[in-house]
Amino acid sequence: MNDYPNLIPYEYKINAELGRNREGGRITWKGVALNNQRSVVIKQFCFATTGSTWSGYKAYEQEIKVLQKLDHPGIPKYLGSIETDDGFCLVQEYISASSLDNFAQLSLFEVQQIACKILEILVYLQQQNPPIIHRDLKPENILLAANLQVYLIDFGFASLGSIEASGSSVFKGTPGFIAPEQIIKPTLASDLYSLGVTLVCLISDKSITEIRDFTSADDPYQLNLKSLLPELERQFRQWLAKMTNAKVSQRFPNALAAQEALSHLISTSSNIAPVNDSQLNTQSKPIIIGTLGIFGLSTAATWSLSFVDRSGEQTLANIAIATVAAIAIGITELGAVEIAKLDSQAKTQGAILAIITPALLVTLSGIFWGIQEAVSIAAAITVGEILLFAYFWWQIPIGKTNSPLAKIGYLSIAIALGISLGLKLI
Repeated sequence: MNDYPNLIPYEYKINAELGRNREGGRITWKGVALNNQRSVVIKQFCFATTGSTWSGYKAYEQEIKVLQKLDHPGIPKYLGSIETDDGFCLVQEYISASSLDNFAQLSLFEVQQIACKILEILVYLQQQNPPIIHRDLKPENILLAANLQVYLIDFGFASLGSIEASGSSVFKGTPGFIAPEQIIKPTLASDLYSLGVTLVCLISDKSITEIRDFTSADDPYQLNLKSLLPELERQFRQWLAKMTNAKVSQRFPNALAAQEALSHLISTSSNIAPVNDSQLNTQSKPIIIGTLGIFGLSTAATWSLSFVDRSGEQTLANIAIATVAAIAIGITELGAVEIAKLDSQAKTQGAILAIITPALLVTLSGIFWGIQEAVSIAAAITVGEILLFAYFWWQIPIGKTNSPLAKIGYLSIAIALGISLGLKLI
């Protein structure tokens, strides 16, 4: 039995708890809209919950007020609100993604792309009338999905314009990420400080507690980026320094100015990367490795299928076994990929699942059933591997335009060359 709230009378069903806000009484659930089976996020505020506070209710109320004004692909859509017997619920679009604090260390290219996309969202927010200031920008409130899609969430502390902070809002925000002026009067530059600190955490792979060890002795808000990120390219470090300057007058005045400066920096730098990086940038490495992998798998698949064809007729049972084996291996390897993405320490285990498991399956089938059956299973697995490789390879950006036509061209050439070599080996 679970203690999920019963929202079926309101046309929603709760499936799981996603988290509890530090403000007492606020719980986030994952649910489904019964009218269209669409996955949703439901933020519940309960007056009767122990620890619930007036400020918690105000955060809920403020988030609804802000989200109703917004329509941006990087902000989960507001779908509605529910008034229950013991409180209120906010219903929002569910995004299948993980917050940045759940990822292993990201590459510099990925961090730069995240910065560009968050700045795009901030530009949109600051162009509203009145401008919207998020005031709680941190890794936990940024979601990262496939293909580097970025989403900004949790607008409970957001303000409409640079309003004076009342006594109840002095501590809105997360210590370490909030700009010094935000305690009294947030400005358009306040979210930039929070974003800058977030990027520093991502690049250095350090927590906010560890980051605070690199602050100036004279000013606890001023980061010493030279000692914290000594290998970072100078121009990009200077841009970060301007984002995280403790003095608001020395920061970029707004998100648009920061966005334009970063775009210019990226366009004029041939390779913004740490000094010790190899000459191949973070894009080209996976593209080359993935293309060679698809080429090799296409060669192996062509040879295996030809061998099976030349070795005699295949029974329906053999084909079914081979297909089931390929599907099982595919599911196993997708799991291995997810494990490696969420925990960098699990890469070895992921490699074992992805490489040794199919090899062991083929070997055992050869021992118990014979070489023909083993090759049949190997051929099916290899075809499945090509599809998996192609799926993940497709998500790697190619060049500045990331053209789908270019991707189709690379993929087609790699498969065609693999088939050609496989036919020659027969």
